[in-house]
Amino acid sequence: LDIGGQWVTLSSDIELLDTPGILWNKFEDMRVGIHLAFTGAIKDDVVDTETLALELIRTLSEKYPGSLTARYGVETDGEPLEIYEKICRRRGFILRGGEVDYERGAAVLLDEFRAGKLGRISLEAPDA
Repeated sequence: LDIGGQWVTLSSDIELLDTPGILWNKFEDMRVGIHLAFTGAIKDDVVDTETLALELIRTLSEKYPGSLTARYGVETDGEPLEIYEKICRRRGFILRGGEVDYERGAAVLLDEFRAGKLGRISLEAPDA
């Protein structure tokens, strides 16, 4: 079976098969799917990007709070929705009537995360 992957040798006894575009049809741990969606491995048109942006803000606020402050000039104390709104307002993502454009904010936040503009971030760590 040729699935179009590329073998990468990590050490003398570990090899990794990189199979771009091939994912499990079901995740036992929902965090795996969310992390894949953060990176764009799961297409944005099959997820709610605004909810995904909130999850990314929650994750970064817990693990890398300085990344949001450095990039967007916002404090990360408070609820993810408050931080999300601050980011959108700071970037000028405002609709007519003064409403926050969360859709545009989500697109930019995810794009900038994926482009590495929020810094070097590890979503998962090996078990201790």
